[in-house]
Amino acid sequence: MPDSLERELDASVCPSAAVAASGAIQPHGCVIGFDNGWREVCLASANLSRFFGLSPAEALGRSPERVLGLDGVIALQEALAAGSPGIALPTSCGGADLPGLHLSLQATGRHVVLTGEPLEGTAHDLPGFGCSWGARLAQADSASELDARLRQALLALTGFESCTLVRPEHGCLASERLPGAVYHSDGPSLWLADTRAGPVELWTAPGPHVELTSCPLRLAPPALGHWLADRQARAALILDLHEAPPGRSLAICWDRRPRYLAPPVRHLLLQLAQMAALRRTLLHETQRTRHRYRLLHERNTRLQRLAYTDPLTQLANRHRIEQVLDTELALASRNEAPLAVLLFDIDHFKSINDTHGHETGDRVLYRIARQAQSHLRDSDHLGRWGGEEFIVVVPGCELPRARELAWRMCRTLAQCRIAPVGQVTASFGVASRQPGDSCRVLVRRADQAMYLAKQAGRACVRSLAGAS
Repeated sequence: MPDSLERELDASVCPSAAVAASGAIQPHGCVIGFDNGWREVCLASANLSRFFGLSPAEALGRSPERVLGLDGVIALQEALAAGSPGIALPTSCGGADLPGLHLSLQATGRHVVLTGEPLEGTAHDLPGFGCSWGARLAQADSASELDARLRQALLALTGFESCTLVRPEHGCLASERLPGAVYHSDGPSLWLADTRAGPVELWTAPGPHVELTSCPLRLAPPALGHWLADRQARAALILDLHEAPPGRSLAICWDRRPRYLAPPVRHLLLQLAQMAALRRTLLHETQRTRHRYRLLHERNTRLQRLAYTDPLTQLANRHRIEQVLDTELALASRNEAPLAVLLFDIDHFKSINDTHGHETGDRVLYRIARQAQSHLRDSDHLGRWGGEEFIVVVPGCELPRARELAWRMCRTLAQCRIAPVGQVTASFGVASRQPGDSCRVLVRRADQAMYLAKQAGRACVRSLAGAS
């Protein structure tokens, strides 16, 4: 009797030798499980002989070196230590007619699970495709453009007929309603070559259960199988997009024909999905930063306006108008250009407040400010100097023109009627820049000229060209 047949017979009558596990995998690859000390095989798929020339009963209990060869074990251990997704063998160990075998490792605590899959379908230039599609994803300027390019990449590299991106939206799923168990599971991406192909049983030695939730050959959950059957889909690829909470975002690709994607292709797709997730995070943070900057700019503008504006008249306050005068005087001095200052005071304003109340006085101040503003150019500056005093800074204006402006403003104000006060007038003082003037000196001359106007009977204009 052949030794392999004897082992299988022993396993069938002796549970301590080997038992058929309740689990199963997809048939296009094989699985071998080792204890984490790499001492012996504790799990093997029923189709192991196709890939390694050993039946599962022959493999169970053997050392990894007797199944994979010493060189294969060393290469796998080095790949696991380096964090590599796996290694490629040029031909299968079992001598089957396969284009090569890709071996990947998953450490699951007490065990190390080895998955073998054919390398067919990887002849095209994967690095070139990865570089090209990676550059397109990195150049996406919006989330919608990024999603469109990711879908294009998945369809182009898989050849599948349909691809949908699924994200949580207000507690429910957008676009496609996947089974909740799939959407909320913590497992990695899921790959199904043919949902109608018969599964392959797993053989296991007595001992702790081998965890296969990370195995790329695991079967689809029943709910997902029904979901795919409703769409007449036989092949499917579900990629976790690794995006930030809340919820879990997935890329769902499916086809009505059986399709095989070799591990290197799937690794590339997963890398592109991760790159898209990083790009989406960057776009999201950029958008948030721009929004915060816009809010900050708006608030700073508002604070600046509050700091520079007189709340009653909505003119520049004393602090702001002093800054403006200082700037305009420095510019005029540097360019030897004319500059005039008009200072005017509302006549008998204390009497208005005492007779009609402060609310009426405030209304008078506001109306006077509006009337004065209507006479000025965009380049002129009007501010509240204090109390009932206002100041006008007029760049590029000689003293005669400044006096004309002051008289126009004076006559217009005298014609204005403000209920219940009636006529309201103002006295104007005008001064022009002289060489060596400071802001303080220039304003003092305008103030002296204004008091000359009050002494002359009010509601008139007086000026001082030089030092008095």
